[in-house]
Formats: sequence, C-alpha cells, structure tokens
Amino acid sequence: MKIEQATKDRIVRNVILSLFIYLLPVALLFITLKITGQRPWEKKTQKAENTKSLTNKTNLNNGSND
Repeated sequence: MKIEQATKDRIVRNVILSLFIYLLPVALLFITLKITGQRPWEKKTQKAENTKSLTNKTNLNNGSND
C-alpha cells in the first residue's frame, strides 16, 4: 500500500514542526545560561544563620521582654 506524496510531505512537515516546538525551550534555556553565565547545577555553600535569640527572657509576665 503506497502513501500519497502529499500525505508523506505533511507527515514530514509535522514531525519537523514537533521537534522544533520540543527543542525550542531547551535551546532558549542553554542560550540564556550562556549569556548570563549562571550555573545553577553548581551548589553554592551558604552559612546557616543562627536564629536563636541572644537575649534571655527574664520577665515572666506574658512572655514579653517589654
């Protein structure tokens, strides 16, 4: 069973269009990373902030220091 030439052309065109639509965001991501120089896969070590209060509560009234 032969496929008509118009049908073959339409299938090829649709495959190429689908690949373009799929690869466009990936290409834009690589271009953006190249232009900005960012490398999110390289973890930057950040020092953990100590969030404990340095002052002790000495007043027992409602737990406030005021």
